[in-house]
Amino acid sequence: MNMMTRKIIILIIMFFTPFYVIADPVLSIESIGERVPITSPFLEFNPEIDSYPDPFQSDQIILTIDAENYIKFKETLLTSGQIKMFETYPKTFKMNIYPSRRSCAVPPEVLELTKENALLIDDGEGVEGEVGSIPFPFPSEALHHVWNHILRYRGVEIYGASPFYIVNPDGTQTYGAGEAIAKNFWNPFIRNEEAGLQGMLMTKVTHPPRLADATTLVIESLNAFQTPRKSWVYNPGTRRVRRAPDISYDYMPSAAQGLTTVDQVDGFNGAKDRYNWLDIGEQLRLMPYNAYKFHETKLEEILTPYHVNQDFLRYELVKVNVIEAKLKEDKRHIIPKRRMYFDIDSHNMLSEETFDDMGVITAYREFPIINFYDQPMCLSIHSATYDFATRRYQLQSVRSKDIPKVQWRLKEPHDIKMFTPEGLKRFAR
Repeated sequence: MNMMTRKIIILIIMFFTPFYVIADPVLSIESIGERVPITSPFLEFNPEIDSYPDPFQSDQIILTIDAENYIKFKETLLTSGQIKMFETYPKTFKMNIYPSRRSCAVPPEVLELTKENALLIDDGEGVEGEVGSIPFPFPSEALHHVWNHILRYRGVEIYGASPFYIVNPDGTQTYGAGEAIAKNFWNPFIRNEEAGLQGMLMTKVTHPPRLADATTLVIESLNAFQTPRKSWVYNPGTRRVRRAPDISYDYMPSAAQGLTTVDQVDGFNGAKDRYNWLDIGEQLRLMPYNAYKFHETKLEEILTPYHVNQDFLRYELVKVNVIEAKLKEDKRHIIPKRRMYFDIDSHNMLSEETFDDMGVITAYREFPIINFYDQPMCLSIHSATYDFATRRYQLQSVRSKDIPKVQWRLKEPHDIKMFTPEGLKRFAR
């Protein structure tokens, strides 16, 4: 084959090859690059205000995916939930794609303790290992990724308050607010192997008034088989505390208005015994990541009908571990199938899809993360749940420059006696 013939063949291939195939190197494994963790604040950060300045504010959008071109990426980079969003909201949903910035970090003390995998026990319901570390630095099965998410570093002695919203298709909103304190044991700072606990959490709804002082105490162990979750609620009407063993699995808090279950809080939490867990493997997907621009935008600009304002959300090409949970035949749960996407760097769940018993997608969920670099740690700035049947969406655990920062490591530790039924009653008041 002479040189001229070869050039003609190449030109013919380029002419008939779709643009997105030629452009693949922009969104390929090579474009992700190496990790460059941000381990401390930079000059623009002011600890006295509630802002987290964007370390990547000079980055430009490299591609916008919308209803006109999403089909080009359907088989390669988009998840089922994202495809459904384009199909359901073709006029408004889009994804602005930015360069990949692998900025996530944890305190050096966490890394120092992380040497080898922990041990799964009791059919994956429990974990034994070095408290304070990444439990499975070398994950090889589905529940390793789930446990890495559950036990990822996320503070020590915690206090915070945040709003939640439910937005209807016509733009009307239900607004709520809550307050929480927590004491985590799976960290290197107050690590306690003897306690056998993940942590303790007390929450209360402070708005709307009809739900005000609806207060809950949860004590979570490291083994749901040996020591199931313990929970109590305080009823402001009767001024009494009662045990609440039903606050688990698919229990739906009234504030969620039927959009999310209690085991969907923070992506996934609690016992895992109602599902068979399948590790689908590593994939490259476009995920909400380094969402500083969203964090720094006023809340009234964010809450648009159908979904959050996509102008302010950043997506990056991310390597994720994909896990499916399918309901066991002899178990019940209102979500028969879930597909979860875990960040390979930070172990955060970045998105989730839920399906009915016919395999039809029912909801898409996103958890945009930032590096809270004054800690350092990567966590979501909200959880967004998009319900396709009602076209409503729910925003939970909202963190923004408009909201006081969560205190992740209080100087004065919580008194462990607070996390009792009597302490719950005091917290409610």
